[in-house]
Amino acid sequence: MKGLTKLILGLAALVVILIATAGILLGVFFEPNDYKADIEQLALEKAGLELSIDGDIGWSVFPWLGLEISQVKLQYPQQPALASLEQAHVSVKLLPLLSSQVEMSSIMVEGLDLNLVQAADGSNNWSLPGAAPVQSEGSGDEGADTDGSADLALDIESIAVSNGRISYADLKAGTRVRLQELALTSGRIRQTEYFPIELSFKLDQSAGDAAPTLSADTSLKAEVQVDLLTQQYRLRGLDSSVQLRLAELGDKPVDFKLSGDVAADLVAQLARIDNLNLSLASLKASGSLSLQDFAAPVLGGELKLAEFNPRSLLELLGQPLPAMQDDKALTRLSLSAVLGGSPSNISLKPLSLTLDDTHFNGALAYGLADGAISLDLNGDAFNLDSYLPPQSESAQGAQTASAGKAASGERYSKEEVIPVEPLRSLLLDAQFKLQALQVSGMTLSDVDLAVNARNGLINASRINANLFGGTVRNSAVLDVRGTPVKLKSSKAVSGLQIGDLLQALKPEEKPAMTGTLSSQAEVSAQGRSVHAIVNSLNGTAKFNVADGTISGIDMAQTVCQGFNNLASLGVNAEQVDGSTPFANLGGNFIMRNGVVSNEDLQASLDAIGLKGSGSVDLPRALIDYRLGLTIQEDLFKQSCSVNNKIQGVEWPVNCKGSFDTPPAKLCRPDLSVFEDLLKARLKQDVQKKVEEKVKEGIQEKLGDDAKQLLKGLFGN
Repeated sequence: MKGLTKLILGLAALVVILIATAGILLGVFFEPNDYKADIEQLALEKAGLELSIDGDIGWSVFPWLGLEISQVKLQYPQQPALASLEQAHVSVKLLPLLSSQVEMSSIMVEGLDLNLVQAADGSNNWSLPGAAPVQSEGSGDEGADTDGSADLALDIESIAVSNGRISYADLKAGTRVRLQELALTSGRIRQTEYFPIELSFKLDQSAGDAAPTLSADTSLKAEVQVDLLTQQYRLRGLDSSVQLRLAELGDKPVDFKLSGDVAADLVAQLARIDNLNLSLASLKASGSLSLQDFAAPVLGGELKLAEFNPRSLLELLGQPLPAMQDDKALTRLSLSAVLGGSPSNISLKPLSLTLDDTHFNGALAYGLADGAISLDLNGDAFNLDSYLPPQSESAQGAQTASAGKAASGERYSKEEVIPVEPLRSLLLDAQFKLQALQVSGMTLSDVDLAVNARNGLINASRINANLFGGTVRNSAVLDVRGTPVKLKSSKAVSGLQIGDLLQALKPEEKPAMTGTLSSQAEVSAQGRSVHAIVNSLNGTAKFNVADGTISGIDMAQTVCQGFNNLASLGVNAEQVDGSTPFANLGGNFIMRNGVVSNEDLQASLDAIGLKGSGSVDLPRALIDYRLGLTIQEDLFKQSCSVNNKIQGVEWPVNCKGSFDTPPAKLCRPDLSVFEDLLKARLKQDVQKKVEEKVKEGIQEKLGDDAKQLLKGLFGN
């Protein structure tokens, strides 16, 4: 046994001596620079690459197997230069390799310049022209194979990369990204031991050769642990900072920082970032992130955004917000959520978000590949008015739009206001609920919105709210898949107090009407402009207002004055303020190509019955409507002393003209009824006188008993 051991040791010593001798001989008698042309020719034949070695090649074999090279250039034939290298040096101790130990001196790379160019036709300078794309083989478990590294011990004195440059140009898009002053240094790298690394570079992005639109100075520090045996890798105390400069911000620097601890286990297919902290100007985020199953990645973790001022941040980033009614709107935002989903479809569930004074709970998901958005939020009270433009600006905008229409001669704008392309690509599944919403001075409760958009079909299945004692239940469909764009809408209102609604819209004025409104409508239209929509309006609608009043006019008094003075039956400038109560007011409407028709308007006013029929032509802005007033005998006698003959007669008022016709001229009474009534009255008077003469003649010829009988038949 001892002899065998001595033999093995002797053979090992002999091998070492032979290797050392060969290394010395190769170093003395072999000159690698004599073979530069052969090496360049071999690169062209085997890889199709044009290799140019303008500097010296230095090498050693024992005790260090090393290579030193300088002034190297590389490119494919007829293509822009791909890469160049000023100098590189690497060496590995030879004898430890026999025992699966890798001991290396400092790895040094200086002046690496990588130039990547994507041509307008899709070709590039980093692939062999005409070569088929390389197909990867093998399963996703290859990264977990540890057979080749199980017994490998790593020991590298240091790594130093200096003055590196990487450039990427997309000639079709006209963009260029450059990374310069790349520097990487490390301490001694030993397996399972932490070692320090530092990385820094400058990055800029530009349109071609123009001045950069974005630049960034980046630095990173961390302690790294590499365990090749278990294939576990860690970054401890990661601390990186980026100073951003945007041309649109006047090159004003914006600081971005990231810190945390990173761990990756290739065998377990798990990667984590703990103690994560992000900051961008005033925006500060913290949390953790995990990634499981590299073949079908699953995200996990937590995210918190400390309260910050979105308005100030956007202004710093060159995106100032427009003026709003409340200067404090969009000044406070915070968020906390649990991360989930996958790298291609990130979800925040549950999600807690606070915007100014409103708190939301729910979930949010976003697809990075297709831009799909899934949203489910529930909020408490939200004041939309605070986020709208100041009322003075809104009024000015409305006046400008009105002046523009007048100048163009069009009542309805032909400008296309529905953005087709963004809507066709929109992928949205959203549900949004609010306990209370304030808009236009009105407070809506139990707001419930549900919208789904896919392939150009936008379906708002719920647009619901409660307000002023009533309920509003709406739905709408917008179809932009083809041409023309199609719209459908269903509306239902129940129990809405009109007086409260009008008072909220104009608090400085007395409501023109009160009552309880119920209505239904089914409407469709097509087109992208207001003009097209109005001209294609079709559908049906009905409404009823119960137990209400019409303010500003006492209809019974006005009609009474008209009957006592026929000339004043039109618009009466001396009419005193009053109100007209009614029990019911309602009717049904049909819409055909923008023409709204009604044949059954009915109202039970105070002492008066009202009926109406006619049409409103929206495209031509014309009204042709007839109202009929009927005196109700018992009620009217209490407030107006008029001849009984007018009771039960329908008194028509014709409203005919354009939308621009003054109201005093738009509606006028139909005086032919008065003429018919006078004729009937004269006829009745003549007939009465004839009857009286006949009766007197008969009574003279009859006795008292017969007279009493006639009184019973004809009255007095």
